[in-house]
Amino acid sequence: MAESTAFDIVAFGEPMVEFNQTGEGGGRLYLQGFGGDSSNFAIAAARQGARVAYVSALGDDPYARLLRDLWDAEGVDHASVATDPEAYTAIYFVTHDDAGHHFSFFRSGSAASRYRVVHLPLERVRSARVLHLSGISLAISNSACDAG
Repeated sequence: MAESTAFDIVAFGEPMVEFNQTGEGGGRLYLQGFGGDSSNFAIAAARQGARVAYVSALGDDPYARLLRDLWDAEGVDHASVATDPEAYTAIYFVTHDDAGHHFSFFRSGSAASRYRVVHLPLERVRSARVLHLSGISLAISNSACDAG
């Protein structure tokens, strides 16, 4: 989509790649998926027919390519998702035991946590009818909070 295209929603946040323990292989096998509340929201809104753009940053790694492929397949514009070659795409692991499921996040220093106000595509944000933010995405770093 062109930069001047109006969007119903622009979502800002931290996309993540998920590894969820399957219970097979003595707990050593994981199913790869996707997460991040704002990315999940953007996908859900696009599935309902909204014109959605996503704003964030990813590393220059295989996980970033998986997320971009996902957004392409789901109809989420990601032209304003920056690539930070000096950082990684955030990931998390979900493990399971008798007490339930547990999350281990690896996001400190991730590309999204390094996002700054100067990176914001202001015209894209202004084009939206709605700007979607989440508290979690704003809490990952001071610079991400300032950008949001």
